[in-house]
Amino acid sequence: MTREEHLKFCKICNNQKFDSQKGIICGLRNSIADFEDTCESFDENTQLKEKLLAKNSQNELSDQIASQGTRFANYLLDRIFILIISFFLGFILTLLLTIISPNSAGYFEQMGKLEEFVWGFIIGMFYYSFFEALTGRSIAKFITGTKVVDENGNKPTFDAILLRSLCRYIPFNAFSFLGSDAVGWHDSFSKTRVIKIK
Repeated sequence: MTREEHLKFCKICNNQKFDSQKGIICGLRNSIADFEDTCESFDENTQLKEKLLAKNSQNELSDQIASQGTRFANYLLDRIFILIISFFLGFILTLLLTIISPNSAGYFEQMGKLEEFVWGFIIGMFYYSFFEALTGRSIAKFITGTKVVDENGNKPTFDAILLRSLCRYIPFNAFSFLGSDAVGWHDSFSKTRVIKIK
């Protein structure tokens, strides 16, 4: 067996010991592993195994994280789809108001800035929460081939998606993507990531 194959056992063994020159060695023999198929003194440490699996999972996930350019494309495309949905919902509601109460037909034309923000907030929350909770992807993410996952690469919970959607409205959230890892506040706070789908 190679050193790498030995280390798959040694890294999760209770008998391991660290040597500054050799790395992980067998604490019983004070030497690097030299077994062929199995180690007779192997004693699995479940905590070490879980930590190693979590670390490997995070390393795999970080290799798949969508780039800043892709995230910016997602943002622009989602903004366009939210505007289209807002327009059609506004149009339908105006028609309904005209039928139910003709005096209220011009409500959407007379909205103030606060009412426009609230309207946009409601539409945005519904848009992101609905699509990402249902499929893990907004319409833009379908186009760019990306998906929302939790920090372990699994489907996020509805609570995480709701928090993620809400955090998009934190002032200056867009600037949180200026770091090298393309992970913004709405990713960090909700413990989610956007990855490329192969």
